[in-house]
Amino acid sequence: MADRGTVAITIDDAPMPDTTPAMLDLLDHFGAKATFFMSGCRAADAPDLIAETVRRGHAVYAHGWDHVRLDREPTSRLLDDMERCEALLSVHRPTPQPYLVRLPYNGGRRSARIHRALARWRPGCALVHWGPSTEDHMTATRCTSADDVEAECRKDVERLLADPRLAGGILLMHDQPINERPGSQFKPAVTVTMLRLLLEGLAQRSLRSVTLPPPPPQAWWQRFILA
Repeated sequence: MADRGTVAITIDDAPMPDTTPAMLDLLDHFGAKATFFMSGCRAADAPDLIAETVRRGHAVYAHGWDHVRLDREPTSRLLDDMERCEALLSVHRPTPQPYLVRLPYNGGRRSARIHRALARWRPGCALVHWGPSTEDHMTATRCTSADDVEAECRKDVERLLADPRLAGGILLMHDQPINERPGSQFKPAVTVTMLRLLLEGLAQRSLRSVTLPPPPPQAWWQRFILA
């Protein structure tokens, strides 16, 4: 992003009933906006959370349906999953144009096939990568008790805040990352604690969290070459 006084927090794998409301409250408290890439398999059970996220002024895009490597699936599966998820989201807000895409595991970012397919699905859409990452998909694995959550989250946030790509960058975190790793019982606490510490750190640095701006118009092959 061009404005180095801002950052864009992007949150994958939402929504979850035991964490999304707290995340929305934290974002409100700090006057922050975020961009949510929602998984259809979770969003289907939480239409009220989709609506509330939109109502509070955050951007919402599809993250596919099941959390699988869609770039390793047939093109028909990719398009069906994206369309199925967007159909859920479009009940609560107009379908954005141009559309921002982040597939699970950021799959397909350098695949011409994926870029061509998505360009057919939503002309002008763009895949969204990130710079600094909380690496929160691993944080809970380092926790052996609830007492570890704050310290482990702080380590990740301090590393992220020291990243030279922070100002003007796109940040990655998750709403309880979809994975099967040890420490999953700590994921709700990690999600909320991570966001609180991150927002505190950004505020201390006078950095505003904003939604991702739309991409400039580009042909699909230009986006692939520049990815």
